[in-house]
Formats: sequence, structure tokens, C-alpha cells
Amino acid sequence: MAGKIKSGKPQTRQIPFSYRPGKTILHRIPAGLKLLGVMALSTAACVSVPGLAAVILLIVAASLAARVPPWELLKGARTLVLLSLCVMLLNFHTPVTGIITALRIFVPFAASALLFSVTTMRELRLSLAAFETGIRKMLSAGRPQPRNFAFFSLGISLMLGFIPRFFELWETANLACDARACKRGLRRLFILVPLVAERMMEAAADTALAIEARGIGE
Repeated sequence: MAGKIKSGKPQTRQIPFSYRPGKTILHRIPAGLKLLGVMALSTAACVSVPGLAAVILLIVAASLAARVPPWELLKGARTLVLLSLCVMLLNFHTPVTGIITALRIFVPFAASALLFSVTTMRELRLSLAAFETGIRKMLSAGRPQPRNFAFFSLGISLMLGFIPRFFELWETANLACDARACKRGLRRLFILVPLVAERMMEAAADTALAIEARGIGE
């Protein structure tokens, strides 16, 4: 136990897609703009090879500016690694095409991981709600709006919120397996997948009950 502790503090794993407090310029950018940036980068990466290269360099530069090691943006991407290997095997006659396609798979993942690293769910929800409220007010031309009318942005923020929640539950279950000396491989997957799926459904049910209790959307 003592060998796993340094400077009197226990080492902890960084959960994929988890928020990292900070005061960098990326932390200060409005959450809605950062979400649009992720969408724009993901689109640009699919347009052309130079666009893909530029997007990768931009993500690396942004992660360094946010003080997030670029390689940590790919934590939790084992499934994507397997998918990328399959893509490259299917394109073994044109290996360059396979590599480019594989890189395009990782871009949205890395960009989204960076977004959640510098943005809290509260910031994202408030930014989306402000945007939706502004659009609805312009379209309503001064007509009175119903209570809790920013329901669309709430749904999007809740959906996005389940991404870091999934990785949090997966990491917790994975650590529990490590503590019980459960071997890695397919056997562990058969244990983790049903367990995490059950926890996600419970979290969704709790969220639905909380929304209903507050009368949101009525």
C-alpha cells in the first residue's frame, strides 16, 4: 500500500470526460461556443485530409492551452481502437485510406473529451438554455411564453450529461473489478456491461423523476 502513495497523497485515476477545474482561456469561453466548436471541428475533419491535419493540430494545441495532456483525451477509447483496427483491416489494399478514416473516428471523441474537461454540465445547460430562450423570443414576436419553455436545451444537456456519467460508472465498476482481482478480457466485459447498463438506467429513471417532480415541461 505504501508503494502506491507518493508525498502522502493516494494516486487517483483521471476519469475520461471528467471536468478539470482551471482558469485557462478554454475554461472561460462560453459553453455554447465550445459545443459549436466541437461540431465544427468534427465536420472539418471529414471534409479533407488537410482539414483533418489542421483539426488534429488544433485539438492538441487547445488541450495544451487547457493544461490537459493530449494523450489523456483518448482515455476510454478502447472500443474506438478496435473499430479503427477493423477499418484499417477492411482497407488493407489502401492502407492510407484506412489510417485517415481511423483518425477521423478519433477526432470527435478527442474534441468531446476536451469539451467536458473544461466545461461543467451547469455551464453547458445554462448556455444552451440562454440560446434557446433567445431564439424563441425572436420567433414569438413578443407573445407570452409558457413556464419552463427552454425544454429542448434541457433535453440536450441531459443527454450530453450521460456521457461523463457513463465513464464515471464504468471507471467505478472497473476499479471494483480490480479490487476483486477480476481478470481483464471478455469475462470482465460480460460483468461490466450489464452492471453499467443497469446503473445508467437507474440514473435515467432518477433524472426523469426529478424532472417530473419539478414540473418541467408541463
